[in-house]
Amino acid sequence: MKKVISLTLVAVFASVGFSFAESKVKGAVINKSKVKNAANIAIGKGNTANVGTVKIKDSTVKGAIINKSNVKNAANIAIGKGNTANMGSVNVKDSKVKGAIINKSNVKNAANIAIGKGNTANMGSVNIEDY
Repeated sequence: MKKVISLTLVAVFASVGFSFAESKVKGAVINKSKVKNAANIAIGKGNTANVGTVKIKDSTVKGAIINKSNVKNAANIAIGKGNTANMGSVNVKDSKVKGAIINKSNVKNAANIAIGKGNTANMGSVNIEDY
């Protein structure tokens, strides 16, 4: 007799939205993200996990940032110390951007995991730092 064990991750933590920490943004920022049945988990010190997000920190943006992300049945996990897991996200940090950043990401049934110390896992994401 066979026993079937099924584990389903159902939206443990969903981080969908915008963050413009200490930034100047001129123009439209459009984030149309549909996250379904996805686990978004950050465990440990200094870890971040982003799904379907637009984050702009300490930056100047002139123009449009468009992020259209469809994430389905996907786990996005950062475990350890100082790890980052990004899925269907746009991250701009310490940068000056003139023009459009367009990220049209369609992630399905995928795991995106950063484990250990100081690691980054990206899937369908755009990261701009110190530019």
